[in-house]
Amino acid sequence: MFSLPTPLPPLSLSSPIENSVAAKSGGCFPASARVSLENGSTKAVKDLRAGDRVLAADSEGRLFYTDFIMFLDRAREATKVFHVIETRQPRRKLSLTAAHLLFAGLRRRSPGQPQFRATFASNVKPGHLVYVPDGDGQRLRAATVQKVYLEEMEGAYAPLTDQGTLVVNQVLASCYAVIEDHALAHWAFLPVRMSYAAKSLFSLSDPFTANSTVPEDGVHWYSNALYQIGRWVLNEASIHPLGMTLDSS
Repeated sequence: MFSLPTPLPPLSLSSPIENSVAAKSGGCFPASARVSLENGSTKAVKDLRAGDRVLAADSEGRLFYTDFIMFLDRAREATKVFHVIETRQPRRKLSLTAAHLLFAGLRRRSPGQPQFRATFASNVKPGHLVYVPDGDGQRLRAATVQKVYLEEMEGAYAPLTDQGTLVVNQVLASCYAVIEDHALAHWAFLPVRMSYAAKSLFSLSDPFTANSTVPEDGVHWYSNALYQIGRWVLNEASIHPLGMTLDSS
């Protein structure tokens, strides 16, 4: 489901605001972004706590609730540049940083449902398709992107869930960023998920999430380590040019 036969066009960083320091922010959502909880309510991303059950989707497009584990990045006072992606039928609006991964693609020429892959938010253009929850709340449906523009907003939060996906402002997004490979990123964070599961089952101390509810800003140490390793072993073309700075969120 999350594969795309025809790749999206390569990203282009032609706008001055996209090349600003504020744009180089890894993968985040603004403080105003909201998620859906299992109890039927919504919650601001900035207020998430470890163990919150949030709406996500599996690789078959089925919606279900999964645990929020921790923030991979958090910058409460920062002002960042976000790509605002608006859809029609239904109307949705999602804001996320350029390097964040979003499930999007082009409509297939063959009959049937379109297929998607995770791509950088900066690749998404009007006419592309994104995933939104269907009316029955059980599955996802495609929605056409009507407008994409840049906007500076307060706060930057990168939540990690056990599933690796998250429905934000009623649009499906990946929890990962900077490297354009959702499956690889999800695999790389397996130790975090295993540690969280062990903590949940046996009430053990979790070295990854011990500070997940502490209001501290910055990139999580594990995310930083993976980014450093990625710069050494991956092709430079696979890393977004507006990825993380080593001393910022």
